[in-house]
Amino acid sequence: MAATPLCEAPLNALKKALRDEFPDVKSSHLTEALAHSLGFRTHAALQAAMTGPEQDRPFALLDTARMRQRLVELGYVDDPEFEFETTVVGLEKAGVISTMDSHAWGIEYKSSREKAWRNLMVSAVNAALDQRVLTLRPGDNRYSGTSCTIDFELPGGLPARAVISDAGWDEVSIHAAVNPKGRHIGVGAGFDCGDAVGGAWVERQRGAWLQSATTSFRCRKALLESLAGLDVQPQGFGDRGRVIM
Repeated sequence: MAATPLCEAPLNALKKALRDEFPDVKSSHLTEALAHSLGFRTHAALQAAMTGPEQDRPFALLDTARMRQRLVELGYVDDPEFEFETTVVGLEKAGVISTMDSHAWGIEYKSSREKAWRNLMVSAVNAALDQRVLTLRPGDNRYSGTSCTIDFELPGGLPARAVISDAGWDEVSIHAAVNPKGRHIGVGAGFDCGDAVGGAWVERQRGAWLQSATTSFRCRKALLESLAGLDVQPQGFGDRGRVIM
């Protein structure tokens, strides 16, 4: 998987690469398909979202299936071999990033505990991005001091709290709790800080993804299945990667 900031330079570089990949597709159709791959209904909707300073603009995931789907809708033959990860090679200087650790293809979230951990941590990172205390750019922390605390809601309305701190090497450490108790959030504190608590690191140097520290998790049984069943999509980052110690 890959992601791009919603900025002119990386989008122009992507479209140039796509023209080489799809030489028979009209330029306007490539523009529409690229916007669709980023989660927008039209190119005009994408343009409307590209506001504010470029260093503050969010990243969006490039969805290969949506790109192919839109091209088929526009009358082209499907290309099952197309993948954004292949197209993105060489576009790092334009700001396009990978969202999956190359050593993490075998990581899957199968059990309820693994799914619940994943949903809590993705929600926490999304909240940190929404509240602009950090971005997915290397080292781009927007809080003062060594850490910050944010409050947010999970889908469905459960209250949650997260503590974000610098972990070195452009990573951030995030600990989050559901139904939080007090300001201290940490897996070691267990249920003293909430009814569910998880921890993870976010990689930002070689790309942007969660390191899959699924064992860093405590959850009350009554809450486990509801957390595991949440529908949460990461905002411009990958949801799996090896843990780097």
